[in-house]
Amino acid sequence: MAPNAGAQPPVTSGVTALPKQRYLFIDLYRSAVIFFMLEGHVLRAVLTSEIQQTPIFQLHELFHGLSAPAFLFGAGLTFVISTRKRWGDYHHWGPPLARRIRRLLFVILLGLFLNLPFFSIRKIIIEGTTDTSLQLFQCEVLTCIGIGLLALHGLVFFFKTEARFYGVVIALTAAVCFLTPIVWDIDFLSYTPSFIAQLFNSTHGSPFPLFPFVGFLFAGVLVSWEFLVAMEKQQAHRFIRNLTLFGVIFIASGIMFDALPIRIYRTYDFWYTSPNYFLIRLGALMLLTGGAWYMARKRTRVNPLLTVFGKESLFVYVLHLVVLYGSAANPEMNVQTVLGINLPLLQSIGLFVLFTLVMLLATLVWNYLKEKRFHWYRLIQLTGSAVFLYYFFTRDY
Repeated sequence: MAPNAGAQPPVTSGVTALPKQRYLFIDLYRSAVIFFMLEGHVLRAVLTSEIQQTPIFQLHELFHGLSAPAFLFGAGLTFVISTRKRWGDYHHWGPPLARRIRRLLFVILLGLFLNLPFFSIRKIIIEGTTDTSLQLFQCEVLTCIGIGLLALHGLVFFFKTEARFYGVVIALTAAVCFLTPIVWDIDFLSYTPSFIAQLFNSTHGSPFPLFPFVGFLFAGVLVSWEFLVAMEKQQAHRFIRNLTLFGVIFIASGIMFDALPIRIYRTYDFWYTSPNYFLIRLGALMLLTGGAWYMARKRTRVNPLLTVFGKESLFVYVLHLVVLYGSAANPEMNVQTVLGINLPLLQSIGLFVLFTLVMLLATLVWNYLKEKRFHWYRLIQLTGSAVFLYYFFTRDY
């Protein structure tokens, strides 16, 4: 999570400062998103198919349509907070920009790891087909975040001034929102290689393509920038009030516009490509952000259990996917394969509670190592990477 751009604000401003000057409400927001994501993924992985077909579970899935947009929106929130205080350092190539680019490339590589069809580079090269290539390069949340943040750094690098940068981001957010139905009508695989084609739409299985999902990341950037400007003017409370109001307006507008008998797109799918659904989800994220701010404004002490998921969101995101669904490195040793999709509701809820506690413990240990025992933290990172690369490049199958 990014540090505060200024000194610790008073509690009355609505922002409680954490150690190392972190914004508490953003950590709370991201922790809530992670908890919500864990609940949805665990139940979807193990519940019986009969329960998953019930209307109540379908309503549950409707709310869980916010998980990925919320994760991306949170990445946009932290981008501005971590970038604005060193704005000039990112206008030219140097150590700060190089470090940031390396981190973002690592995020993209993590996405590729989660998509690996085989745990062997030789098998991928020798036995690879169009289908395995499409699987490897499908655009998922980490890919979307990595590419979106790289694009934002490109804008910072070339446009220099904040006014120009945010003007372009506003235009890009609107473009992604309204062009998504058109982009989804194009089969990019007919014109481009799979690693490019998979970025733009879900025609060939990408779960979270840039259209529309990178739009939520860009929207988070805009909200975060406006928040920091409001903080400088001592108007944070007014900004959050307006943010929640606009959230309600966006939700109402999306519902109202969708009810109109007018259709301007040749192909219109409310749940996947609709600009109206984009507005509804964006409005809900604004309300969630405002709610996190109101929760944080009166707190002077912070229970780490409430914020650690937010601080280590990347770690818990990757870990829970590998443990729950498996990967090319552990296709059999994962929760879904061992237990199957056959548990009744109470057992599934119990498993969710146990799984969340395990993730929480692992995340607390990881955060402790990073903040208190950094040499061990780095050693584990390097050792894990070395072991993975050794087997990935030496295995024949």
